[in-house]
Amino acid sequence: MRKKCEKCGKEFEAQQPHFKLCPNCFSSSRRIDISALLLKSYYDRQGEPLKDVYIDIPQQLANIFASSKPSLGTKQLRDFHRRILKSRTKANLRGINSVKYILYECQRDIEYQLKRRVIPRSFALFMKHHLALAEADEKALEGFYQHLDSIVCYFPVKERKGGG
Repeated sequence: MRKKCEKCGKEFEAQQPHFKLCPNCFSSSRRIDISALLLKSYYDRQGEPLKDVYIDIPQQLANIFASSKPSLGTKQLRDFHRRILKSRTKANLRGINSVKYILYECQRDIEYQLKRRVIPRSFALFMKHHLALAEADEKALEGFYQHLDSIVCYFPVKERKGGG
């Protein structure tokens, strides 16, 4: 069935009656550039946390990570969250240099999971960017932890089977 794409206006052969976009426009709409959602800092000039660490951006990122192909699982997200929490706690006791290896391990594991195609590319880009910011000092690591914690809080919960 021939249809006109609602985005670009070109005619295309629709595989299903409900398809409204041509394959090119559909593919480009699925690719999401998250670079605009990557924070450059967690704090304002006075040293106070930015609103974007807690609200808006974490909500958008959580939805992007959950709806990407492959999607990010709750367990995968919580595993990285747990590791960042561990590094934050240790950095507060012993300094940032004592936890850099944990951040490097996270970077390595991100690369491995990306290569196996079990995490979305958007999550890998997010983690690489923020791991680099976090290794600056304890305050930056705290900001990253708070940002990642916000994403965990906003991450969509899948419905359980059996209503329980």
